[in-house]
Amino acid sequence: MIKQIIGTTAVIATWIVPSIALAQVSPVKLSHTIQLKPDTERLHPPVVSQVEIHPTGKLMAVAGDDHFVRIMEIATGRVIVTLKEHTDWVRAAQFSPNGKLLATAGNDRQVLLWDVQENIQLRSGSEFPSVITAVDFNHDATQLAVVGFDDSVIIYDPTSGKKVHQLKAAGNDLRAVTFSPDGKLVAAAGRNGIIRIWDAASGSQLKDVRAHNERIHGLAFSDDGTQIVSGSEDRKLTFHNVNTGEELASLPTGDAKVFSVLLVQPGIIATGGSDNEIHLWSLDTYEEIDRLTGHDGTVATLSAQGQTMVTSGFDTTIRVWDLGRSRQKSPPVLTVPVSRFSN
Repeated sequence: MIKQIIGTTAVIATWIVPSIALAQVSPVKLSHTIQLKPDTERLHPPVVSQVEIHPTGKLMAVAGDDHFVRIMEIATGRVIVTLKEHTDWVRAAQFSPNGKLLATAGNDRQVLLWDVQENIQLRSGSEFPSVITAVDFNHDATQLAVVGFDDSVIIYDPTSGKKVHQLKAAGNDLRAVTFSPDGKLVAAAGRNGIIRIWDAASGSQLKDVRAHNERIHGLAFSDDGTQIVSGSEDRKLTFHNVNTGEELASLPTGDAKVFSVLLVQPGIIATGGSDNEIHLWSLDTYEEIDRLTGHDGTVATLSAQGQTMVTSGFDTTIRVWDLGRSRQKSPPVLTVPVSRFSN
């Protein structure tokens, strides 16, 4: 079923999901809200720890504390298939840039790799040293970086499943890992607020950036790869020059501990946090340019493709945002029963 849906949308997405310039990003419209419901064996809906839009822009992977990953239609909230092989909280899920693979991981310390088009599990990675908190593919899906509650950054070859590098971060309890847009650099950060950057090909350590005083939860490179942006529990968003490590800006986020950081468009960073809001920031002026409200809990995860952004977190809802048009007064709420089985 996934093969048919992705196959039919891949061609369409090339013309209905264009890139948008900075001037078109704000204001942002809430398209609709998907309210997850508990299945028959749970009293509460799942807390969502990761949402990830497929590169076609039509489907998303939704992972949470109920141990499942759901492939859902963004437009309707319909669950296409439920992946049930994890045995504990799923904290990370990411599609490869070419859309062919899905990597999922979490508290069971296993990295599961899925063939999206065939809807089959390709392999289970060797057991990670700790709970896994984040994964990231590089630009051409030849490397997959994995981090967790210790100081290890392990880079795998997704095709063979073999370990390419095992790197040591500046501290333990890592919460974020990301490749630069060209795949040449990989950065990771966690509890001690230091971002460590390596050469992705050789594994050589290049730089430590002392960005925050408390735990970093989110990292993102700028679209040209010259800046790295980090969000932390110290209620700051910082911007650093990748080559020199120089701080370019440090912006207060008010009452919000930052839990998610994402490059949503060229020149635009989105953050989600403990104030239940999404903030949009300019990489050019280092100013807040928009603020999106509606969530009733911490915004723990963000994903974007083209004109669509999805956000979720502790309130068990998924909000779908249109980045390209004016606001809508009363967006619909779609109630979706969560099932353990494929629809």
